[in-house]
Amino acid sequence: MIFDPASDAPLLVGDIGGTNARFAMYDHAGFAAGGGKLLVRDTLAASDHAHFADAVQAFLSANAVPPDTLSGASFAVACPLGVGEVRFTNSPWRFVRKELQQSLQLSRLVLVNDFEALALSVPRMTLEQLNVLRVGEVASGAPKVVVGSGTGLGVAGIVPLQLDGETRWRAVPGEGGHVAFAPLDDFEFDLLRHLRGKHSRVSVERVVCGDGLEALHAFLLSCSGVTALRPARTAEITREALAGESVAREAVMRFLAILGSFAGDCALLYAARGGVYFGGGILPRIWPLVADSPLIERFDAKGRMAPWVSRIPLRLITDDTAARRGAAIAAHDSHLKG
Repeated sequence: MIFDPASDAPLLVGDIGGTNARFAMYDHAGFAAGGGKLLVRDTLAASDHAHFADAVQAFLSANAVPPDTLSGASFAVACPLGVGEVRFTNSPWRFVRKELQQSLQLSRLVLVNDFEALALSVPRMTLEQLNVLRVGEVASGAPKVVVGSGTGLGVAGIVPLQLDGETRWRAVPGEGGHVAFAPLDDFEFDLLRHLRGKHSRVSVERVVCGDGLEALHAFLLSCSGVTALRPARTAEITREALAGESVAREAVMRFLAILGSFAGDCALLYAARGGVYFGGGILPRIWPLVADSPLIERFDAKGRMAPWVSRIPLRLITDDTAARRGAAIAAHDSHLKG
């Protein structure tokens, strides 16, 4: 059985990150790509399941969904995709596509990078699914880029293609979070030297993710002369920052500054005059602090390119189902390609 967008059978979709696996049953019958209904939603902790297939089975069993009643499945996964084994970047989960499809008795299985899925959902978003950081000037027909930090740091572009007189959007996935961290002031150079003591190569993801925020916080504590460090988790740091605790707030501000620099670099790489969209799990938590942060200033600090970059619209994606909808769009596009 091949995935059929006109079928009445629901599609299993998932947004599978390093910390959580978010599933849903997607009713696509009679709807345009990405516009269907998410009938059942649930989030499972990756640490509660030894294998990815176990998490899928747990979701299906909890909701009494036999696999043979599905039109297929489409998963947005937080790792690069190739022809061999799928290995999650920030999780011990791994699987082989064909083996997973057989073990779950799925008629069809589509896999897509998680930020590629998020990018696919962007052109279909409404204002209700976004917060505006900067209105900017949207350049018609220009590429867009999605950047997001959570367990890791993801990036994907999306470009418009004119086919048969209509605009179709093509996502361009990448692994931009693994480019080298580029410090811009003395503090960040000191941070880089500190992190090089732990990692042979310091990527920007080592700083702009959950573990990165924790590393920033610990480094700031050590710089202040604290000898007995108090380990703090991401949720605690963000909560204390929102409450005004000085070290936590400084860590978050540094985090946002480095995120801004990186997002501006991504905008240059993709020529993203159509807008930069921030996703991931961390930024929504600290949204009240963003307006007072250096994020926009560092985004725009691109030397001779500053006038060009400073007109780019900036948005925060607030819809936590966006990647699952993107997975559904990927399944629809896969059907069109045959």
